[in-house]
Amino acid sequence: MISLIFLGRAIFTISLYVLILRLWMQLARVNFHNPFTQFIVRITQPIIGPMRRAIPSIRRIDTATWLLFYGVALLKIIFIFRFQLLDAPLFTPYYLLFALAAMVHAFGHLIFWLLLFRAILSWVSRGQSITDELLAQLTEPLIAPIRRIIPPIGVIDISFMIFVFILMFLNLLAIDLLGNLWLML
Repeated sequence: MISLIFLGRAIFTISLYVLILRLWMQLARVNFHNPFTQFIVRITQPIIGPMRRAIPSIRRIDTATWLLFYGVALLKIIFIFRFQLLDAPLFTPYYLLFALAAMVHAFGHLIFWLLLFRAILSWVSRGQSITDELLAQLTEPLIAPIRRIIPPIGVIDISFMIFVFILMFLNLLAIDLLGNLWLML
């Protein structure tokens, strides 16, 4: 049973990451000729395409993708409560709020992983790959404000480390506020 719970959580988490990337790439206006960007769009288009016909965008807000993102987070919450806490009800209105926490949790963890991949690639490829370009387009708006306050020290850029410390602090604050719920997400 534990292996099935792991598999279910992994599928929901990866689905959330893919939807976040789709929304974030639209917002950051990344290069859509990048193969990874095209991959994200292609795997989400079969679901989001029909949803867009029924749910129009509001200005630059892709409401169909946001609703799907929320729906997947809600399904993840129901899955976690149903299979990890065996006596939990199938649905309660609190799940609607917990789904927002799951969205924030997934976004924070995705930011961490993208920053880690970008830092590792900066040591290896020195900005010469299309992956570096994509990661820079996604993460630079987050890092730039810190870099303006604390510029690089020689060739060492500590803005990544500062941002990760901020993420760690926010993660610990969420644990203080939400307790075991945050840890289960």
